[in-house]
This record gives sequence, structure tokens and C-alpha cells, in this order.
Amino acid sequence: MRKIIGFIFDNRDWFSLLCAIFFSLIILNNNNSHNIQLIRGKTNSVFSVFFIPGNWLKDLGTLKSENDNLKNKILQLSLFNSELLRYKNENEELREMLDYKNNTELSIIPGKVTSRGLSPLLTAITIDVGPGYNLMPNMPIVNVEGIVGKTISVTSQTALVQLLTDYSFRLSVKLQETETIGILRWRKGDIFEVWEIPRASNVNIGDRIVTSGYSDIFPSDLPVGKVIKIIDRPEMLHKIAIGSAYVDFNSLGHVFVIKDYNE
Repeated sequence: MRKIIGFIFDNRDWFSLLCAIFFSLIILNNNNSHNIQLIRGKTNSVFSVFFIPGNWLKDLGTLKSENDNLKNKILQLSLFNSELLRYKNENEELREMLDYKNNTELSIIPGKVTSRGLSPLLTAITIDVGPGYNLMPNMPIVNVEGIVGKTISVTSQTALVQLLTDYSFRLSVKLQETETIGILRWRKGDIFEVWEIPRASNVNIGDRIVTSGYSDIFPSDLPVGKVIKIIDRPEMLHKIAIGSAYVDFNSLGHVFVIKDYNE
């Protein structure tokens, strides 16, 4: 206690100043006269400078919190938008499938792609068509754009489909304009080759390539692609037509199984 009293006594000038300021502020706050209000306003203006850094830090924290909230909302909206786009694309695809089913004379079963093959030896997808359809191997698979592949193994309601893009897949095709027959094999991406085209045959860029009908699996005149390049060299016995597929194999969602073709 003596130390405290001694400290106050040694610094009595400073304590007197602080007390004077303290009581002055009390008087200023309790007096509502015009002059006192002017003094109070100027005093607040002077002391407000000392609160600027604190207010700035507080505003900065508020802005950071609001920014984080906005980022979360943007992410949620982006995910929601992606989901809506997926539903939109799926709806458009299903509408196209319905139109295809109503306009084709083929007996077809709708199926949904559930997975893609992971084997390096086989380019394939798995489809689900539901129970009761009696799937079998070597059934043609198409979508609204054209040939997709064929079934190679089946269960009661699913099938493993070898895609046309598989390296070992071979398909008898023809140039629709001239009925010229050739054998299709895949190259890469959406590009394939048609071999065994006689050199005397007339082949043009843009010619449609369809199934030939010389197959125990695929009906005739199903669309495959179009000619984008012709290889015809003197040393070759046959021409080679380079084609671009109609089907986008990177975005397969729904397909059709052609049934009863061989029955």
C-alpha cells in the first residue's frame, strides 16, 4: 500500500492531469449547452483518428468473412448449375431417343450406360436395360447418331458392350452413294479407316458410310460416319477411305439394343 501511495505521490503531476481530464470529460458529457456540444464534437473528431486503425482491422475481418461466404455461395451455385446442365443434356438426349424410337422400324430396347471398361485389352462399356429383355451376345448397339458396338457378354439385365472404337472390332460397311463395300477398322479418336475399296470405285469427300447388311449382327444402312480423306496411291491394290464417326464415344449416356434382328 505504501508503495502505491508513494508511486502516486512521486507522479502526482501526471495523476492530477489525468484526474482533470477525467472530470472534464464527465462535465462535457453531462452538459448540453451549445458551446459544450461544439467542443464535444471537435473532441470526438480529434479522438476518432485514434480509432481508425482499429475500425480498419475490424472492417478487414468483416470483408474477409463476407468474401468467404460469397466464395461458398459461388461454389454452391456452380455445382447447382452443373447439375441443371446435366439434367438438361440428359433430357434432350432422352427426347432424341424417344423420337428415334417412334420413327424407326427396328425393334429396340433402351439402355443406360453405367460404366466404362477399364481393361487395356478391350474398349467397352456396361449398359443396364432392366429385367425381362433376354439379352444375348452379338446384339447390335446404337444410339440416335449411329453404330456404337455390340454385346459380348450379358447378365439378366446388363451387358458388356464392345465399342466400335476397339482395335479388334471389324465392321462391314458401304459407301451409301455408290454401294461400294469395305471393311471398317478404328484408327484413333473419332477417326476410322475403310479398307478393301476397289480402286475403280468413285469415292468422294463427304460420302456417307453405313452398314452394308453383309453381317449376321448388324442390319443394313445404319449410319456410321462420313468420308473425310481418301488414300489412293499407285502401288496400292485398293483405296482406303478415312472416315469420321457420327457417334461421340466420349459422351455416351443412353443407347439402344437392337433385338430380334436375327430371329
